Amino acid sequence: MEKVAAALYLLDLLFLLAFQVLNRDQPAFARPISDYGLGRTASLFKVYLIAGCIAPPILAWQVHVSGNPDFPIAVTVYLGLVAVGRLGIALWQSDPQDMPHSRRGNLHRAATLLAFAAAYMAVVEATPQLVLLHEGARSLADEVLKQVISAAFLAVVLTTSPALRPWFGLAERAFLYATALWFLLASLTLPPL
Repeated sequence: MEKVAAALYLLDLLFLLAFQVLNRDQPAFARPISDYGLGRTASLFKVYLIAGCIAPPILAWQVHVSGNPDFPIAVTVYLGLVAVGRLGIALWQSDPQDMPHSRRGNLHRAATLLAFAAAYMAVVEATPQLVLLHEGARSLADEVLKQVISAAFLAVVLTTSPALRPWFGLAERAFLYATALWFLLASLTLPPL
């Protein structure tokens, strides 16, 4: 099962890259990732979200059965909430750029907030245990990735303000790439199921 989770997180990273390549007509970092769900990559975006709904529960199960009693139970809850948030993002489409906010768009933003906050909290809660499981460079990589994710999450929050909004897409991509990489590495290095 851990190989399935790892493959899904690897796909997550590849989808993020594919969106950039397939949408060269859009500014590279100015728009939110959800905008890829509105254009010619809408179908690919749905697959990306479905993969993002399946991988977190598998990783949560990996954490649960890892046999490490020191892993906080909150990690499995947060991973479940990531899946719920990604499902909400898939169900409720984002509003097109520069259009008034709709009910559907507000639900999309709420689901995104849930997915991002839960992913951030899962990383924060699980990293200390992963650092203890690993030695040397791998342990350092866990901690460095946690710091990158924390900075990117703060940047995402700050760039929701109108003054910093042009930088939102860059902050969001940094957060999504870093969390997908963290989850990929975690799924590969937790004890096998």
